[in-house]
Amino acid sequence: MRAILVLDNSKVSNLRVMVRLTQKKFIKQVISLLEQDKAREAFDILKTKGEVVDYLPRGRKASSRPEIMLFEDML
Repeated sequence: MRAILVLDNSKVSNLRVMVRLTQKKFIKQVISLLEQDKAREAFDILKTKGEVVDYLPRGRKASSRPEIMLFEDML
């Protein structure tokens, strides 16, 4: 599973990071959480367990299409 996480903090606004989650148990867990409208918990799993694939500065498109995109400031 590939996901783009849009991180927001006081130093950098809208930092986009492409992560890949490969372990099936975490993929199932993320899907289940998203179906239950628990995006914050899904975001936390992707942030901690996901492998960073690419950093996407403003204006740069992702090299591959992600399955999901989560915005930290909207959770």
